[in-house]
Amino acid sequence: MPIAKVHIPEDMLTPEQRREIVKGIHEVILTVEKRPLDSPTYVLINEVPACDWGFTGRVAAPNAK
Repeated sequence: MPIAKVHIPEDMLTPEQRREIVKGIHEVILTVEKRPLDSPTYVLINEVPACDWGFTGRVAAPNAK
């Protein structure tokens, strides 16, 4: 069964946004694999502390060193 991992900066998603992401990823996987909608998938949302999140060569947290 498929497992999708999503990494985001901490405190970025509301509970409703989490539900929408999990549902959307589930639906995409099943559509691509042409499986029944009740087929199991796992979506793991991992929150990464802002001081450990970087992009374009910079750490996301303003006070991080």
